[in-house]
Amino acid sequence: MPSNSQKELYGSAVETYAAALPSNAAAVSYLTKRGLSEGSAQSFKLGVVESPFPGHEQYLGRLVVPYLTLGGVCGASFRCIAHEDCKGIHNDKYLWPAGFSRRMFNTPALDIDSPFIAICEGEMDTITTQQAGIPAVGIPGAKAWQSFWGRCFKGYETVYILADHDDDGSSQEMAEKISRSVPTARTILMPEGHDVNSFVLENGPEALRLKMGVSTP
Repeated sequence: MPSNSQKELYGSAVETYAAALPSNAAAVSYLTKRGLSEGSAQSFKLGVVESPFPGHEQYLGRLVVPYLTLGGVCGASFRCIAHEDCKGIHNDKYLWPAGFSRRMFNTPALDIDSPFIAICEGEMDTITTQQAGIPAVGIPGAKAWQSFWGRCFKGYETVYILADHDDDGSSQEMAEKISRSVPTARTILMPEGHDVNSFVLENGPEALRLKMGVSTP
């Protein structure tokens, strides 16, 4: 767990980076293309690194995705938004600070009073799902699932695993791992060539809810 001083540093950095986002054309364009609203950006405290904090110089120009908890900011990832295919160009679409252990994204969703919750692969899919009115947490990478996380989902009538269908099958493997840890899990596979974000962009949030068979207020 991050120390109190680390949390304070992350908290200050996140506030600074979030304040820079609205006037940063590249970051706004990226979020708009992904269909993410200004309200979602504010709720998740998304930001952009324009004036790096000490030790963050290598993240200049990257989108900041904070890992928020009820106790404050416990870390952040830094996503490349300079290219359409960052991973294909330089193999580091995401950068993570040294010492930051992979953890679930958007854990405050676990405190929402709901009979169901969704598990997504990745942060953008999680934000997209939550924006559609569905409580969601994210796993930072298809191979990042930890079996003990299954304890967090006890009591839910249904845990929807929203699996991508745009990769090498690793998302389906992740879904199988989660299903072994979560008895009430139900896998919802996106159409071929899609992840959650691209599916919602093409079909709208109501299509996601219909695909899952859930209704929201």
